[in-house]
Amino acid sequence: MSDETGRAVIADLCRIPNPDAIDRTEFVELGSVSQFVSIRGRRATNPVLIVCHGGPALPSLPSSWIWQRAVEDYFTVVNYDQRASGKSAARAGGEIDLSIDRYVDDLIELIAWVQNELGVRKVGVLGHSWGTIIGLLVAERRPDLLWGYVEVGQVISGVENEAESFQFAVRSATADRNAEAVAELQALGEYPGAQPLTTERILTCRRWAQHYGGLSAYRSDSAYFMESQDLSSYYTDEDLGLIGVGQQVTMPQVLPELLSFDARERTAFEVPLLQFLGRHDWTTPTAPVTRWFERVTAPSKDVVWFEDSAHLCMFEEPGKFVVSLVNLALPHAVA
Repeated sequence: MSDETGRAVIADLCRIPNPDAIDRTEFVELGSVSQFVSIRGRRATNPVLIVCHGGPALPSLPSSWIWQRAVEDYFTVVNYDQRASGKSAARAGGEIDLSIDRYVDDLIELIAWVQNELGVRKVGVLGHSWGTIIGLLVAERRPDLLWGYVEVGQVISGVENEAESFQFAVRSATADRNAEAVAELQALGEYPGAQPLTTERILTCRRWAQHYGGLSAYRSDSAYFMESQDLSSYYTDEDLGLIGVGQQVTMPQVLPELLSFDARERTAFEVPLLQFLGRHDWTTPTAPVTRWFERVTAPSKDVVWFEDSAHLCMFEEPGKFVVSLVNLALPHAVA
């Protein structure tokens, strides 16, 4: 089967033919930058859930066909390619503000646009990985806009994340007697340490943590996740090429602020919080999150452990993912 045939089959699978459905894509101006937005749902009147993707600059829409269709039975799902990410990278010229505060303001502007377009008063936000930083700050600053915030692979402390991920990689490589991995990890010295935390050092740590299942549980790679975007009906080959372009622009500017991010003292929220944790997640390790979440106050807070998942629980345990959203998030959405 060719890629074109595969895309055609998946496009037909993801088509929502019932007359009450919504399936829209367009570019929306957010912070003076045109950003690609998708709106999909089985019923246009269902509660709205905005997905804030990870990366940075790794849009969720290209691979959403794997897990999102069941969620669309209960929620109107909004995906957007953040500034300089995915399709949005084609329209992000010149000097572009890539500060965390600008990403937060973009999401707030997107929520206002959705409110106007869909006639809703509040929305839910689902943040994944890097996107949890944006989602957490919106939940803290503008609880009036949200019926709930769902955290998947929450980032609480950039430094703690790196330290825990590194220690896991070293333990795993040592137990496996993997001389190559041990040598590469030891060459990093004290990690993260006082040396500059360059992309190269981070990638070395990530490569071995993910080799031992820190991204996808029990898997040494996550090709199914990275290559699934190649079959997206929303993205041409040219569009897919923009993902790498966006990452090259984004990572050098975003990385320092991401690594210095520290939300350990941000513990008071006025919006329901739902925490999804992969038991084997060593990409955004769970220990800093659980320590933080114990101290958090919120109108309600729930934790769901995905026992057979790492960082990609929506892909690894999609049934449990949608059931957990329906049981724990939907009641807040329809209240």
